[in-house]
Amino acid sequence: MAEPLWNYSIKCPFCEAKFETTRMRTSAIRTKELMSDFGNIFEGECPYVYAITVCPTCSFAARNSDFEKIRVQSEAKIMAASKQLRLSTKPKPDIFKLGPSTPEVAVKRFELAIAFYKMRYVVEMGVLANMNLHVVWLYRLAGNKEKEQLALAQAAAIYEEYLAKAYTLPESLGEPGVIYLIGDLTRRQGKLKEARRLFESALASKEIKDYPKIADMSRDMIQLIKDEMEKTSQTA
Repeated sequence: MAEPLWNYSIKCPFCEAKFETTRMRTSAIRTKELMSDFGNIFEGECPYVYAITVCPTCSFAARNSDFEKIRVQSEAKIMAASKQLRLSTKPKPDIFKLGPSTPEVAVKRFELAIAFYKMRYVVEMGVLANMNLHVVWLYRLAGNKEKEQLALAQAAAIYEEYLAKAYTLPESLGEPGVIYLIGDLTRRQGKLKEARRLFESALASKEIKDYPKIADMSRDMIQLIKDEMEKTSQTA
């Protein structure tokens, strides 16, 4: 059986440096459980840890699927940042090593990639929201509850902005799914009343009939919050 990790040769579109980056084979991904905020728990290696490619020469970072597809001629801000980082004498963070990595290192890669995506000529809110959600999952994987709480708040805020500004939402989620996700990110912060209102809002969406699974999950969460609030009341 092939090893789950392998090194992929690639060329940076901005500084044109050639380097290797560690990727995880799709065939090695073993999903164990789906979490309520759509993150997966995996058996063995976690693909989230290897989802970002970072150039060791100029520090440009992007999702694996985007790294080689960036239209350099349209991205003046990224080109300027790439050049500045390439010429910088400051020590670079330890995020360029090949081979097995950790959730903590993956968070640094995601944060760097998020900074570059914010420089894009067209900023895709859906991509930024999804990347912030990955940071939540990585902190959870690392067992860092304090930083997970901060990441939950950040992800919820950007998903709210995405919901308010986007012309189109992910077909797999639609409006009800995005509202549900904001609700679950809010619930995980302990804001139960606010989360319950969001789940109820998801159920009230005009599109909810097209998303029966989201409807079921929203009802389950409303009941979970009700049970938790009753338990807290009894304890008090």
